[in-house]
Amino acid sequence: MPPPGYEGYNNAPAADWVKRIGGLGTTVMVLTAAVALGTAATTILSVGAAQDADKFLQGELTDSQFQSAIGPVNAVQLLTGVVTLATAVLSIIWMYRIAKNVRAYGRQTTWSPLFAIFGWFLPPMVLYIIPFLMLRELWKASDSTVVDGSDNWKKSGENPMLWAWFVLYGLLPVAIIAVQVGTLTSNGIPSGDLDSIAESLDDFGALAVGTGLLALLAAVVWILFVRQLTGRHKSLTGET
Repeated sequence: MPPPGYEGYNNAPAADWVKRIGGLGTTVMVLTAAVALGTAATTILSVGAAQDADKFLQGELTDSQFQSAIGPVNAVQLLTGVVTLATAVLSIIWMYRIAKNVRAYGRQTTWSPLFAIFGWFLPPMVLYIIPFLMLRELWKASDSTVVDGSDNWKKSGENPMLWAWFVLYGLLPVAIIAVQVGTLTSNGIPSGDLDSIAESLDDFGALAVGTGLLALLAAVVWILFVRQLTGRHKSLTGET
């Protein structure tokens, strides 16, 4: 029997401190799937556009025919870009809520919830090191098996999906960017006229396919990770 005045550790914060993340997580997954479909469509269309670019450079297509040929690629890219922006915004909100929630549960994380926003824009941006480190910590901090108020959550296991996402979305694209920059340095930056656009499509056609496949894999892995972290965090907060 505990002594008078003893109060056990209460792991649960006040209900109004905890924000729901289930709906956000689902929306992020759906939008990411839409981005993946758009990327797949762009990749397929880019193969045809590269062939049309070669024909245009050989004089087999007129200006108007070439413009019509690349029109669908531009339209799909624009739509995919809009959905990608929406996915990014909601992913940031999703991360921010999780970061706030784990602190409400007394998990003293290294990364402030504000890094869920600014971490994506701080150097080195293209590598996304800060978001990776923050997501890694949020995965550990969402461990619902640690209920004693200690820092034992920091000893929780890693999620291999997050590491796969970091490689596919952070590291490998850097190599592709380096190749593109090297080519542009050698050949010059396209001026925007049809000849330059055709030359760019002809030069980067194969690279565009590789980039598209990489983006598809990254999207699949991101969906799996968001699903896993959302479920793990809901177990911590008791969200249904």
